[in-house]
Amino acid sequence: MFNFRLNAMMSMFTCWMFYLYVYITRVEPGVLADDLMNEFSMTASVLGTAMSMLYIPYVTMQIPCGVITDKLGVKTVVVISSFLCAIGTFIFGAATTVFQLEVARFLIGLSSAAAFLCCGKVALEYFEERKYAMLTGITMGIGCLGGISGTAPTVFLANKLGWRNEMYVTGAFGILTAIMAIIFLKKKDTKAATKSTDSHFLAGLFAIASKPKAWILGFYGAISYLTLSVIAELWGVPFMEQRYGISTAQASLTSLIIFIGYGVGSFLSALIAEKINSYKRVIIIFSMGLIISFWYAIYSDTIGFAWNMFALFMGGFFAGAGILCFTLAYNMVPENFDGTSSGFMNALIMSSAILFQPLLGELLDFFRNGMVTDGGEPIYTIGMYRSAFLFVILAMVLSGISTFFIDDKRCSKTS
Repeated sequence: MFNFRLNAMMSMFTCWMFYLYVYITRVEPGVLADDLMNEFSMTASVLGTAMSMLYIPYVTMQIPCGVITDKLGVKTVVVISSFLCAIGTFIFGAATTVFQLEVARFLIGLSSAAAFLCCGKVALEYFEERKYAMLTGITMGIGCLGGISGTAPTVFLANKLGWRNEMYVTGAFGILTAIMAIIFLKKKDTKAATKSTDSHFLAGLFAIASKPKAWILGFYGAISYLTLSVIAELWGVPFMEQRYGISTAQASLTSLIIFIGYGVGSFLSALIAEKINSYKRVIIIFSMGLIISFWYAIYSDTIGFAWNMFALFMGGFFAGAGILCFTLAYNMVPENFDGTSSGFMNALIMSSAILFQPLLGELLDFFRNGMVTDGGEPIYTIGMYRSAFLFVILAMVLSGISTFFIDDKRCSKTS
């Protein structure tokens, strides 16, 4: 019994380290945006396109990852993915062209697609069902910790070692994660699961995709996630640098505080929804709070740095209710389609980054209208950022309206 518990905890911890690692690799370039644009002579639109390359394979692989993990097992998937993610990180650090940056981001996205799924699978295989929600909450917290680690600590290491060496350090962490997976994760028999998954995959996809309310949920979750993918992960740091004339290290606190808020909001929104027995009411209230918080943080001319950080924290907090989409999607389908519904919802949510990361870059260059410094470097003013962010606010408003069409109906879970 003791050995089983030890194996369970080490397996869960290893998967958490994998999820932490891939989240760090996802966030790092955001706090290095100015360095990357200067070194590669990139405009904002080119940077946005290059960074969004991560989400193309990530989104595409969300649903297939369930089948792949069932066939190969968690151990094989985590080992291969960790090594592949490390290779992508090393390529990013050694890149001399924008194309190489794009290849690196593509590899990182491909290798990180199964991270959340693997954590959930280990939680189901090794722990009691009643602990699944708690372990999922911890997993989300680990992801936010990875987001935090990819901000201020990344800037600190980049300032000490240079951004390329900082990427190599991150790549080494990926190798360590793969070694941990080899040692601590056990190979499990997946034959029965494979047969079941193969026979029900298309049925499960149809079960969730045929429900209009699932697409509304996905739209709400996708726009909420822009808080992380567009603001915390990429454009928030250079915006704060311009707005307050501060260093990258100080501006990186923007991303850190949003991730902290998101982690707290994910936990408390679920707690409140269960307490009042209504996911819909929580989602509507939190979506309104999201709009108000980010409007205040971006467009108020009288707000100081400290209050801006508080507003961004609250924006991240209100965005955290996006995690409720998974629970509502789970309640839309029979029990044997739970994994497919989760993959489908995650794919919809993450797809917003594919559109909005490059879109914000294109908008910044559109509003820049060719303005450059005497040295030929592009100029991006606070007004340009505000004009571009207006499209994010508009999307949040449309998302807020869509939440009124969500309901709290729950199906009877059957196999």
